[in-house]
Amino acid sequence: MDHSTLQIRNFNENDFSALGDFHKQVTEGRNIVFWWVGEQENWSNVFIAVEQGIMVAKGQLQTMAVLPDEADPSAKHRIFFNIKTLPEREKDQVLLQEMYEVIHQRALELKKDFPATRGTELCFGNFVEELDNTNFFAGLPAFYPLKRQYRMECELSKSPRTEPTLPAPYEWQIFDTLNEAQMNAYLALDTEIWPNSPTGEKRIREYMQNRNWRLLQIHHEGQPVASLMYWLAEDTVGEIEEVLVREPYRRKGLASMLLTKALHDLQAHSCEFAELDVEATNESALKLYLSAGFLVETEEHRYAVKI
Repeated sequence: MDHSTLQIRNFNENDFSALGDFHKQVTEGRNIVFWWVGEQENWSNVFIAVEQGIMVAKGQLQTMAVLPDEADPSAKHRIFFNIKTLPEREKDQVLLQEMYEVIHQRALELKKDFPATRGTELCFGNFVEELDNTNFFAGLPAFYPLKRQYRMECELSKSPRTEPTLPAPYEWQIFDTLNEAQMNAYLALDTEIWPNSPTGEKRIREYMQNRNWRLLQIHHEGQPVASLMYWLAEDTVGEIEEVLVREPYRRKGLASMLLTKALHDLQAHSCEFAELDVEATNESALKLYLSAGFLVETEEHRYAVKI
């Protein structure tokens, strides 16, 4: 295949029409992980490959976690990337390699701004259906499996939810924004429960930008002991994220109450479906979500390389 006319450059405003055509061809009738380009300030992390005026590939990066000093010392900062090609170019190793080299170089630039107290991983994730894409990147030198997770969905119209009543001495706390003290308290809770992979403030603030974002918490003696976020991913689809319960308060039904309230609230927003991700090895969480009516829609495999 002749690649002499291939040009790789940053995305710009004039590329939206071509991006629409590219998105339609890449996603039509298929289940794939596809990232949208986001706001203009993110376009320095978005790259497209153009050949004879046609967009044949798109890649982008996003910093997912810059870890605080309190995190587990073995944990790494994480940058994720996503590279997709037109269906007929999915086995074009030259195209994929050139896109990856640009992405890798940009990742090294982003890494310079991270605290140097720990290493950084460059990661990607694909649904199990994306065999060609996964096999190429996972086959690059030094990539290793990171984790497997399920994408789960609950059809809310099948099971109306009643708002749960918390037993004493627990209390609900509901936030639609977080001040500095509240953010610090949340980050401490997140790091306590996920010391190997805390979400971090940057990612939390990105979640907060979503429509109708809410943080539901259960407090005991003035302290958060269980927590969950939700927002509207689409007009009729709600997203659930960050279901956290502190160790001394597990197996008391608090996670179930959080989930039930979140689903009740999403129904009140006229959502028809709720979606969430869960690690495939998290048996207790899987049991909870299945009992709440969630079903596995697909499986995602993630890989990483140290940079």
